[in-house]
Amino acid sequence: MDAEPVTQAFAEGINMILDRGISLIQWGDQVHLHWGYPATLAVYDFAIEDSRLEEAVDILKTANIGFIPVAPYLDTTVYGVLRKKGFFFIHRLDQKSFPTRLHLIPGSLVHLSIHHADLLPSPFGPAQGLYLPKLPDFCVSLIRCIEDYAADSPDTFLAERSLHVMLAAAIYKEPGVDGKIYVVEQDTESEEDFRARQKTALQEIEAWELAEDDEPYRPKMIQFLLSGSIP
Repeated sequence: MDAEPVTQAFAEGINMILDRGISLIQWGDQVHLHWGYPATLAVYDFAIEDSRLEEAVDILKTANIGFIPVAPYLDTTVYGVLRKKGFFFIHRLDQKSFPTRLHLIPGSLVHLSIHHADLLPSPFGPAQGLYLPKLPDFCVSLIRCIEDYAADSPDTFLAERSLHVMLAAAIYKEPGVDGKIYVVEQDTESEEDFRARQKTALQEIEAWELAEDDEPYRPKMIQFLLSGSIP
């Protein structure tokens, strides 16, 4: 089946949720794509206010527009709780071996609400809007997700991966080539040039506007930039 009918089918389902006044916050690879990371969208992840999650799920289950609830694929369970929790749907038009999935997750699981995001035009229709987390708030939410679970747990995998992607694509602003971040200076960049780029990245994080409760996460993000891990 062509991608266009599947995309149209997803648009119909997502717009039905939005028409009910339920806000959708983009998560995962949708956010990475916005910041220039060359991701392939195999899963559309949306965080929803916890009190309205069941309502959104019921819309897709009862609307008779082709959405089928499914369990997480076995190979995704190694990604931990952030891929296992929530509700997955595929569409009957999508006949691929691994069809594109729609994943609805509680906002509390990823520490995000619409107050952490900007409302942007939806690619599924100009009359609707989807929320995109602000860069500082998204990075803070990822750190909080990492801290929710043991350091050696697979439950931290997606959050750690996403934080590395955001560091490269959104903060260092490395270009994306052939499905990955490509650092063109890796073989030729001097230590002095790297330190200059790192200083610019640090200055950006230091200038972030954060809520008072989120201030403790600023030094943790700086430490992640410097060492690649959360203290």
